[in-house]
Amino acid sequence: MNNFDEVELLLFDMDGTLTDLRKRWWDPFFRAYDHVRPNSDKDEGEAIFTNSFEDIIKHSGGKSRFIIPKIIWKVTRAMGLNLIETVKLLRYIRKDKLAFKEIIPLEGSENVVRELTQRGYKLALVTTASRKTIDIAQNELEFFDLFEPIITRDDVKATKPEPEPLLLACKKLNISIEQSVMIGDFPLDIQAGKSAGSRTIAVLGPNEKYTRSLIEKENPDVILKNLTELLPLFPYKSTN
Repeated sequence: MNNFDEVELLLFDMDGTLTDLRKRWWDPFFRAYDHVRPNSDKDEGEAIFTNSFEDIIKHSGGKSRFIIPKIIWKVTRAMGLNLIETVKLLRYIRKDKLAFKEIIPLEGSENVVRELTQRGYKLALVTTASRKTIDIAQNELEFFDLFEPIITRDDVKATKPEPEPLLLACKKLNISIEQSVMIGDFPLDIQAGKSAGSRTIAVLGPNEKYTRSLIEKENPDVILKNLTELLPLFPYKSTN
């Protein structure tokens, strides 16, 4: 088993690791997709969406203000929607008041975060989400106040998979990157951790069937099925 005795800081991704990526991204897209193309193959569509989602985030650094239209455009092209269908899908999404705004914690995530804090670890959030999204999350989820600092795409020039946000979090806490571990559910989280020089833990979560093979190629230190499996790896910090 990997030893994390030297770790002082846990760097968490948000979407898909702590909160439900499907609720915030998948569901609004497929509500619109089902409206445009009823009775379509959803499994095939979800696989395409997963690959397109990460590819655009990775190559844009999460910085584009048009990130949502870019993701939708690439996904609809890959899924074979024509221009008229794509326009209909976009119009449907614009009318969906919940589209890309639902921030729902994954089962057990709050308990894990609170327990790790009690065990003496420092926790930071490193996300490609905007500061506006984080403000919403902090208003709705009390346990997000346990993350300090929270590094968003608005705080850096280049987001994951670049190392900048991880290094910034460590700098703010005066902790060396070697004493940190990056925890996330997408390959870009693992790539960012390795690029920065931290340890890496992949949490597969509910998107395992789409991401496991991609995660395994990145060779993280540990691969977990869900967030609760973190706790045995991080016992109480010694007070000596």
